[in-house]
Amino acid sequence: MKRSEPLGNAVLIVALVLATIPATARAQSKALSLAEVIDLRQHGVSSLQILRNAKEYCIAFPLSDSVRHALTVAGADTMLVGGLGDVCTTVHPVPPPLPPIIDDEFATSSTSEGFTWSNPRCRARFESEGVRVENSGTDALCMVRYPSINLPSSVALDLEVAQLGTMPGGSVILGFGRQERSGNYYSLTVGADHRVVLCWNADRSCSPLVTLSRVGAVLTDPNGVNHITVNVRGQEIALLVNGTTVGQYTADNEVTGRVLIGVGPQTTVQFVRLRAVPLR
Repeated sequence: MKRSEPLGNAVLIVALVLATIPATARAQSKALSLAEVIDLRQHGVSSLQILRNAKEYCIAFPLSDSVRHALTVAGADTMLVGGLGDVCTTVHPVPPPLPPIIDDEFATSSTSEGFTWSNPRCRARFESEGVRVENSGTDALCMVRYPSINLPSSVALDLEVAQLGTMPGGSVILGFGRQERSGNYYSLTVGADHRVVLCWNADRSCSPLVTLSRVGAVLTDPNGVNHITVNVRGQEIALLVNGTTVGQYTADNEVTGRVLIGVGPQTTVQFVRLRAVPLR
């Protein structure tokens, strides 16, 4: 059945409504948009007629809970809402996220017991919200090798840290891509001074690859919680702070390896959570 066939007043209303859509848009896609379906319903077109058009031309929106709510508010009955779930759609469903490789809430996990050092300048203690790590030294890092497998070359690694702003010179380090034989690794350092640095660490020396200053995404409120994130896709490394991409880098080789976390000199923070999720 074509939209132009004379089937009475209902189809005439369909034609009038569709005529208001730009011709270029109709030429590009015949699938009914959510706005079209709502317009048809509010103009008195029956649910049966709307479904006939939807079955012929498909719909250009997913039938999510929010869409069902919008249709109901617009006056759609259960026949229309339910029937749209059986018609074709031009929208490909978003695949569910892959299960995390790491999802460690330090307040409740056994890995919090691994925050131990022989050097007295590095200390850690268990708290109800996470693990408090303190570095009283002035020129060295306190780093922990997180007990994980080698992460794949397509992964999002996120470290949740609280109270970074309690010390003006404090900094947090997220290490990744650690090589088992050499011990070399990449590190993302985020400081309370709003500096963000990506380094290649070899022979206990940090070679800066990306250096950023005055990064506004860094939260320095003493009670603030920062998400320090690295998205790795092969050789491509994206640096994020609280969901904002602040820098990028292309490595010489595919980035895989293990994880480290730590703090810089004169730093006291609380590690809350560490997550590693595969990227599609």
